[in-house]
Amino acid sequence: MELIDALVLGILQGVTEWLPVSSSGHLIIGQEMLGLPAEENLLFDLMVHLGTVLAVCVYFRRELWRIVHAMVPRSQCGPERDQLRLLGAMIAVGTVPVAVVGVLVSGEIEDVFTLQMVGVALLVNAAVLVAAERIASDRRASVRLLDAIVIGVFQAVAIIPGISRSGFAISGGLMRGVERETVATFAFLLSVPALLGAVAYGFLALERYDAEIATMLIGMIAAFVVGIASIDALLRAVRAGGLWAFGVYCAVVGTAVTVWSLL
Repeated sequence: MELIDALVLGILQGVTEWLPVSSSGHLIIGQEMLGLPAEENLLFDLMVHLGTVLAVCVYFRRELWRIVHAMVPRSQCGPERDQLRLLGAMIAVGTVPVAVVGVLVSGEIEDVFTLQMVGVALLVNAAVLVAAERIASDRRASVRLLDAIVIGVFQAVAIIPGISRSGFAISGGLMRGVERETVATFAFLLSVPALLGAVAYGFLALERYDAEIATMLIGMIAAFVVGIASIDALLRAVRAGGLWAFGVYCAVVGTAVTVWSLL
């Protein structure tokens, strides 16, 4: 892989991991267009994913630290600690579906998915984003148990290339009537254990580690920097009710990829 290819794919990962357009689907499309076999770049893919994981950890570092600190048995008691512990518990509940799906079917999905299937998945992603905006009602400012389960299930579906993790998780919360700012923040916090687990599992499952250090670092740094900007952009879009615009984009790209794969 050339350095310019690593930079392009790192930027692509940083943009699409957090904007609701599916990073896995776009990486497959990007590698296809650059003539880079996906099976030969597994370590690079993990490194750019690590870059976007670091981006969300840095962006939400205060919220993550407060949750972790509240979970310590000897931390100061009070209503705020109780709320943070409840939020931590909801994150744990929401992580269960993606953990189960990841263990059971992640390898099989990666082996059978084709470019045409990515196109179809992008169309499904588009429909869900548009539907979520139409259904959203902002009834509640907190995430309850059933909300966490639904959002977790939506996130688990995003194991399919072409389905956006952030987009589906936020859509699930909006459909449940959770307030926009709350569900967006919860979706990002929920992504941390899922992505850390996926990256760790990916490193353990690799059979060889032979990518060039320079390309990996360039890709990871690009994904990290662009990822932080993408998180901020998605939060603004969710507040403004703009998920539908990403749905239109996914519909256009999904249609183009599906047609291209059939030619």
